[in-house]
Amino acid sequence: MDQDIKSQLDRAKELLQELEKACNDDLQAKNVSGKIKNLSQEVLLKVRHLLDQSIYKFFEKHYLPNLSEKDKKSAKVYFPTVSKKEDLKSVFGRAKMGDLETNHQDFYRFIDSAQPYNQDYLWLKHLTNYASEKHIRLTPQTKTETKRVTVSRGSGSVSWGPGVTFGSGVSVMGLPIDPATQMPVPNNIAETKVENWVSFLFEGSDVNVLGLCKKSIEDGEKIIKKVLEFV
Repeated sequence: MDQDIKSQLDRAKELLQELEKACNDDLQAKNVSGKIKNLSQEVLLKVRHLLDQSIYKFFEKHYLPNLSEKDKKSAKVYFPTVSKKEDLKSVFGRAKMGDLETNHQDFYRFIDSAQPYNQDYLWLKHLTNYASEKHIRLTPQTKTETKRVTVSRGSGSVSWGPGVTFGSGVSVMGLPIDPATQMPVPNNIAETKVENWVSFLFEGSDVNVLGLCKKSIEDGEKIIKKVLEFV
């Protein structure tokens, strides 16, 4: 692999480790910090840049030497992420690689396979949404928390999540439920376990911040390596 690209990938992985720590710290503190926002933005922008760089290296080898000065200046070369199959050709047309499907069929087929209109690459759409070419901002994250309560007695157990409420005089597995707190009243008959499931999302979406960053690095690296095989 190109050493410059490799070093940037290594840096992206370091940023991911920092992001994981920041997420864990904020989950403990029940807070969404600016650090998470900044680190996630850095990760996504770096992967986006690396995808673009890998395509440019292909362009640089197979197309750039044969272009006129005018076409060299006007070529818009970046890794395509399109929602419709028919849009792929127009993207390569703007990159002055209009004959790609004919003259580099294997490469074209690979890029076609690695697009958001294929389910396995839907993450590319999210990457593009949150790390656009203008790199202006990252949508702030929100924190969602789901509480699940489990009451166990012997070999049996009963559990419930959000939306379940109990009135006065209700017992579960012999354990009275306090209607004020909606939690079991502790005693020596049954055991109560409360689990908190917490994730950080991009505001207005169900896209997990840490999950997208991990996916972008792991699958992005596979795409980059494959592209560079054609260089």
